[in-house]
Amino acid sequence: MALEAIKEIKSSEEEAMEIIKLAQLQSNEIIKKAYKQADDEYKNIINKSKKEAKEKLDEAIEDAKNKCIPILNQGKQDIEGIKNISGKKIEEAVNLVIERIVNINGNS
Repeated sequence: MALEAIKEIKSSEEEAMEIIKLAQLQSNEIIKKAYKQADDEYKNIINKSKKEAKEKLDEAIEDAKNKCIPILNQGKQDIEGIKNISGKKIEEAVNLVIERIVNINGNS
């Protein structure tokens, strides 16, 4: 009977060791899956964040372009205004010089 008990104990110990080994293998698999899921989720978050950042940057660039258009148009109008003023001033200066020359020659 003692021999039977020893065999049962030994068998139970071997069974327990197999259960422990299996539990360790399962634990390692669970940990590997968790790391993989965490890595995948991390990559998804990074990709999503990059996509959102690019969309916001593109939106900001488009908004800036739209805000620049009126400023550029106003600048072009100002340039044309300056060109026209300069043309008028040159014409006035030429007329003034001609008038003085005529007056000087006319008085002689």
